[in-house]
Amino acid sequence: MAGHRTFAAFWDFMSRREPAAEREMRSRVAGGVSGRVLELGVGVGSNWVHLPEGVDYEAIDPDPHMLSRARRHANEQGRTVTLHEAPAEKLPFEDATFDSVLVTLTLCSVRSQARSLAEAKRVLKSGGTLHFAEHVRPGGFRGRLFDIAQPLWSAIGGGCHPNRRTEDAVRASGLVVESLQHSRRNGLPVIEGVARKPAG
Repeated sequence: MAGHRTFAAFWDFMSRREPAAEREMRSRVAGGVSGRVLELGVGVGSNWVHLPEGVDYEAIDPDPHMLSRARRHANEQGRTVTLHEAPAEKLPFEDATFDSVLVTLTLCSVRSQARSLAEAKRVLKSGGTLHFAEHVRPGGFRGRLFDIAQPLWSAIGGGCHPNRRTEDAVRASGLVVESLQHSRRNGLPVIEGVARKPAG
C-alpha cells in the first residue's frame, strides 16, 4: 500500500492538538465555501467541523493511510462524507462540477502545484471559488535555508515542501485572486485567501 503510514499517524495526533490560531484559520477558510464543495487533500478530516451546514461535500486524498483515518473519524462523528483516493493532479470529476474547491496545507505536498491548480480550475464552475490556506517559502536568507532543508523535510514530512512559492502558483493558474492575507503559523509564513474562476 502506497502512502505515508507514519506521517498519517503523526498528522492525526497533531490535528487533535491544533492551537487556536490554526483552528481559527481553518474556520475562516473552510467556512467560506458554498454549494457543491470539493476538498483537495482531506487528510484526517480536520476541516469538517468548520464547513457551513448544507454544503454538498466530497474530498480526495492520494494517501490511503490518511483516508483510512478520515473514514474512521467520519464514523466516530456520525458524519456521511464521500471520499476518493486520487491525486490533485488528476481529479476524477467532470469539468465545471463544483461551486467551491477547498485546499488547506496541501499544495505544499502535491507533486505539481501547476497541474493541481489547473485541475481545480477545470472542475470549478464558471465563477466558482478556490479557498486556500498554505504555508509558503520565506524571503531572504531564511528562504535559502528552507531550500537547503527541503529534501530532508520532504522525506520526513509526508512529501511536504516548505519552500514553495504558492502565491505565485495561484496567480499563474488563471484564477483571479480576490482576497489574500499573510500571517505566520508555527514560525512559517502562511497565506490564506480566495481566488475565483473567471466567468465565461
